[in-house]
Amino acid sequence: MALFLLISGGVILSIIIKVIKSNKNISPKQSFLSRFKTRLNSRERLREKLSERFSNSLMSDPESNISIGSWFSEVELREKADIHRARLNKYGRSRMNGEMLFLGPKGGVYKYNSQGKKTYL
Repeated sequence: MALFLLISGGVILSIIIKVIKSNKNISPKQSFLSRFKTRLNSRERLREKLSERFSNSLMSDPESNISIGSWFSEVELREKADIHRARLNKYGRSRMNGEMLFLGPKGGVYKYNSQGKKTYL
């Protein structure tokens, strides 16, 4: 009787070990890798990359125009306004909606009018 229990216990244990080993082939690491690959190649990630590149290109050139309109979402408006403020602080000038704006010596923002005089905003 004890021998039967010992043999059946060994068989059950070997079956459990085989099941665990076969499930290791479909490990959480593989599912993690597959999830990582799908996220990496997803459309949302590609949009984020494009948006980041566009923001970086706007940030590096104060002469490039930042267009702001009422049809943009709040997040886009905040991002563009932040880029505009950063360009003003970094370069002392920034073009927004076709007008070049400058940062004054005391921190005021101005533009030049048609007569060539400063108009503070």
